[in-house]
Amino acid sequence: MNKNGAGGRNIIIDCDPGIDDALAIFMALASSRLNVLGITTVAGNVNISHVTRNALSLVSLTGKQVPVCRGASGPFLVPRKEGGHVHGENGVGDVTLPIPSFSEDSRPAAEFIRETAAANSGNLDLVAIGPLTNVAAALVMYPSVKRDVRRIIMMGGAAGFGNVTPAAEFNIYADPHAAAAVFQSGIPIDMYGLDVTNRALITEDEIASLRATGKTIPLLCCDMLRTYADFYHSVGFSGLALHDPFALACAIDESLVEFRECHVAVETQGTLTRGKTVADLHGVTGKPVNARVALELNRDGFISLMTELLCSYD
Repeated sequence: MNKNGAGGRNIIIDCDPGIDDALAIFMALASSRLNVLGITTVAGNVNISHVTRNALSLVSLTGKQVPVCRGASGPFLVPRKEGGHVHGENGVGDVTLPIPSFSEDSRPAAEFIRETAAANSGNLDLVAIGPLTNVAAALVMYPSVKRDVRRIIMMGGAAGFGNVTPAAEFNIYADPHAAAAVFQSGIPIDMYGLDVTNRALITEDEIASLRATGKTIPLLCCDMLRTYADFYHSVGFSGLALHDPFALACAIDESLVEFRECHVAVETQGTLTRGKTVADLHGVTGKPVNARVALELNRDGFISLMTELLCSYD
């Protein structure tokens, strides 16, 4: 049992904090229905040094402590893609986070995943809310991970359109070869893509309600969301899309979402479509199901759960 609480679903969060990653981390550490056994970091929204320090600072703010392990500094084969124009230069809306109260774990992310999966064989889920480089590395380096991990809960991809290109979502585009390896692993996957996360919107009024609580962590979240708001307003969204928090919320309560089981493949070569998740929703390829793809959501239920968790901190 970890220090985060008794009972619950055992998870590792693999992430690239990231404004929405930050909210997801706060939610996970507040939930009695999750046991966060560790956090692994991957370069994505910003570089590996920033995301690792961010993870340490975010956990420290909760007053809790879980292992934080540094992972991949870039993708396997493609040039590194960052999201600083969305998340700010430091990844958290250029908000200054406190100095962490503890140091990062010395184990590389892939090794930590292997060790934790082995110690909790059949009772560990990976919540992957960044590029999938660490997860793929663990699968390639340690074949036992395929047996020991129960499920991968991932924010990434889309059955429809993309956001970093017309075809591809950021997390998959950032390392399409890693994503392809994960979808080919045989581990059951829950894919929370843009089909639902672009509709997991928080409104300005809901942000104002969070701020009105006057509590430290909700206030910090609102400050980070200012930078996020600038981006989403610039592209015509009516609210702010909370991609990673929605995937994390569904790890707590699957009733927030409706799935379609299908085969998903990742395009690694296409000039116009690299990083696209090709979801065979109608079974036209005859390939076996390897994922549950989220297509519908309960937005109000999600916002209610997120608000409850963020406001649970003193």
